[in-house]
Amino acid sequence: MKTVIVTVGKEVLTGKTINTNLTSIAMRLNQIGIDVNRSFVIDDDKEEYYKILDFIDEDLIIFTGGLGPTIDDISRETVINYFGVETYINEEILKGIKTYFDHIDVKMENTNNKQALFPKNSIILENKLGTAPGVIFKSKKKTIVLFPGPPHEMFPMLDKLIEYLTEKLNIKLFSKGFKLVGTGESTMEQSLSGFYQFHTNVNIAPYASVGEIKYIFTSDNQSDLKCSMNEFRSFYKEYIYGDLEDTLEGVVVKKLAENNLIISIVESCTGGLLAGAITNVSGSSKVFNESIVTYSNEAKIKYLDISLDTLSKHGAVSEECAFEMANNLYKKTDSDITVSITGIAGPTGGTEEKPVGLVCFGITYKNDTSTYKKIFNGNREMIRRRAVIYALNLVRKINI
Repeated sequence: MKTVIVTVGKEVLTGKTINTNLTSIAMRLNQIGIDVNRSFVIDDDKEEYYKILDFIDEDLIIFTGGLGPTIDDISRETVINYFGVETYINEEILKGIKTYFDHIDVKMENTNNKQALFPKNSIILENKLGTAPGVIFKSKKKTIVLFPGPPHEMFPMLDKLIEYLTEKLNIKLFSKGFKLVGTGESTMEQSLSGFYQFHTNVNIAPYASVGEIKYIFTSDNQSDLKCSMNEFRSFYKEYIYGDLEDTLEGVVVKKLAENNLIISIVESCTGGLLAGAITNVSGSSKVFNESIVTYSNEAKIKYLDISLDTLSKHGAVSEECAFEMANNLYKKTDSDITVSITGIAGPTGGTEEKPVGLVCFGITYKNDTSTYKKIFNGNREMIRRRAVIYALNLVRKINI
């Protein structure tokens, strides 16, 4: 099935927004054996839509963006009008949009009515996280899909599209995978150089992100798939923290809950990101006690009694300071585990001895404190994110 993805929005064209939807859609389609032939990014302009639609000849046409209520959100009506299909206003969807606005106590404008416009005999993709439903419809032997632009709204609809295509094309591919942390993509690829040759009937695709790697296994043979995944797991179990649907913070919260353990955190350079990651997980209140952000030396002294001798001899970014932060927090709380983070996220503040990216960690469990030191690459945001992932992985690896 020849496929094209059209991303709509000036924010993508101007570089203000990264086109992550293209990556996500193409990756999911590839998992079921559909490759994207071409992709385009266009402005919110009717002529641009028509030029693209006149030009492309793919069987599957996917639009993302332009389904909102504003005057420049014209994907729905423009694409539907181009194909000349009959339409109707779905009263149930319209009622749902009104309920959404009532829930957030905002007046619904008439411009939102167009979000309930659909081709007859189309498949409506419900949007539980916004007001713009997606849609799948057919015309002129083509399948047309309209997705909203925000990724968190688009992802659930993408699942529905994959289900639709799998059933329609009678695709019998099986796909599973792992998420890894604590290793790099280049290191893994070097290690896997011979692995691929022994599993030729399984497509093994790595997808690296900041601090993590996903490995997705796809095959038409469940036995071959299981064999390759079992072998992969035996080689790399140290780094595997879960399946594709898992998150590292979710795995950590689950581990703590299963063992009735309480965690508390003190952060400096990450400014509460570790606490935020943990409390993003539903049920974290059962395992999370408290968090302190001690960004300045004065705060470290005030709240954790970090010694002046430690700060003057070793500095705030040191294993010695990380040790005291975790250990003193442990003494001050009833928590079973305490974690500390202190580092230099940059882009300024680094020295030859302590470069930008240096982060020190402390972790206390059963009254025993260990420290770790790591230098992370990347910009400020990446360094902070990698530090959070590293800290979560330290908790994951605790031998309870």
